Amino acid sequence: MSRITIPAIIISCLVVIGAAFRPLQIVTVALPKENDRRIAAVRVSGDDMISLSYRHSVELTAVEGRFKVGPESEILAVETRMESVGTGLPNAFPERTKTENGWLVVDERLRPVGPIRFFVVPINKTRLVIAGRLIDLMNLKAGSLVQVSAERMFLIAWLWNA
Repeated sequence: MSRITIPAIIISCLVVIGAAFRPLQIVTVALPKENDRRIAAVRVSGDDMISLSYRHSVELTAVEGRFKVGPESEILAVETRMESVGTGLPNAFPERTKTENGWLVVDERLRPVGPIRFFVVPINKTRLVIAGRLIDLMNLKAGSLVQVSAERMFLIAWLWNA
């Protein structure tokens, strides 16, 4: 049986401590009108996408916003996709718009948008996907305000809150 040396124990402890304080990018989904009750927290990295899709209540047109988290934990708009333009729909800029598989796709140029806030309305069939994970919004009461934010968090805090 081999003896564990003091330097090996110290090195192991330093590795664990270093890993515990490694920063992570986290996207949180919370309910501001319910004391910011968190309903989801998803670790993201690199080019992981946030997709918010819904059916526009006036035009009944499908709309999808695609976002990602920037290096400073800011939410950046990547593109907006819609079946058509109309009253109350996102603006389509001709110089930044292309057609792709029947969708109008607007390049949002990685514009910072801050936290994304929206109300849950059953007619809109809102769908939120973060890094490939579907966030269940169907159990929320109609009219609930939802906020999607990005933040930097240490691994130890992430594990503590999991």
